[in-house]
Amino acid sequence: MNKLKQYLIAISLLMMASACTGIYEDGTEMAADLKSSVDEISVDELKSKVEKGEEFLLIDVRQATEYDNSAIPGAINMPRGVLELKIRNDQYWEQEFLYTPGDSMEIIVYCKSGSRGALSAHALKQLGFLNVKNLKGGMLSFDPNLDKNAPKKSSGGGCGG
Repeated sequence: MNKLKQYLIAISLLMMASACTGIYEDGTEMAADLKSSVDEISVDELKSKVEKGEEFLLIDVRQATEYDNSAIPGAINMPRGVLELKIRNDQYWEQEFLYTPGDSMEIIVYCKSGSRGALSAHALKQLGFLNVKNLKGGMLSFDPNLDKNAPKKSSGGGCGG
């Protein structure tokens, strides 16, 4: 009976240890872990696609105020917080005068430095999109002269004057 107890304790400890994977301190840690499972595209590869006139959907997943301050030409703004809700919403795409993206359409996402982009690319893959890439280094790689400390424009969401 003693051997059986030891065996059960060992199995229980293994189960508890394996259950702890996937627990993160914060979103940055989670994004860093997900980057290895997400395809990335370099700025040079993106610029080459644009020059060749290749068809793809470029989504800026930063907040609207960040997008308003600077954006890659041709990108649409779909903040990370609403991406999963809007990506398959036909009414949203009609308002943008675009077709709802199909599962095989190439989608490139970017944010400021790459973390929100990695989270977004992972979410899109989970939703069934097959050809999703994150822009490596985000907007800071695309425009190294971008003022990292530039004041954000007001979103107009406040009360009063």
